[in-house]
Amino acid sequence: MSGHSAELRRYPRARASWRVAVEMPGGRTINRETIDVGPHGVKVKLDENVGAGSRVRLRFQPPDRKPLDLDSIVWRNDSDGPVFVFVNMPDEDFERLKSLVDQHRGS
Repeated sequence: MSGHSAELRRYPRARASWRVAVEMPGGRTINRETIDVGPHGVKVKLDENVGAGSRVRLRFQPPDRKPLDLDSIVWRNDSDGPVFVFVNMPDEDFERLKSLVDQHRGS
């Protein structure tokens, strides 16, 4: 991603390899790792394309060991994996994820 595109994000992401279960459209679950994480979205190491706009459930295991279970939409598919944007995220999950990202980035 270009520096200009990264500047357009609402909040910076952190490079992080967290375990994530991706519940694909149709119900199949694939276990992978994240590439980067932010409070608004995540990129996941995933070899297959997922249709842009598809709804996907993500179950994370962040470093604080308290699981996150979030709904998302596929924003785009990059060569290294899809980018998911979180939808209908409870405020407490947003604040927790933001705090985890800040800690990971050393803020």
